[in-house]
Amino acid sequence: MFSPISRREALRIASHALDNNARGVRLICHGSKPPNCYIYNAPSEPCWYIYAPWGDGNDGAMLRGSRVIVIGKLTGTIHYDGSAGDEG
Repeated sequence: MFSPISRREALRIASHALDNNARGVRLICHGSKPPNCYIYNAPSEPCWYIYAPWGDGNDGAMLRGSRVIVIGKLTGTIHYDGSAGDEG
């Protein structure tokens, strides 16, 4: 029915989900689930996987997983916004 969500549109959606402190930071967008991304209950629709800063001022100051925002390529829905499970 609708045209798929482009990479540019997915990045725009993800940037709106970030705190004001994290906006303007370069985001890394993958067209499929990266091998080091371990999220549970992955959506059934194809998704963009966008790595973003946590925006809490502690990026690089502690050991924790990367933040990944998962956006549906068909719907533009944010299916997941949290840890990529890649810590350690």
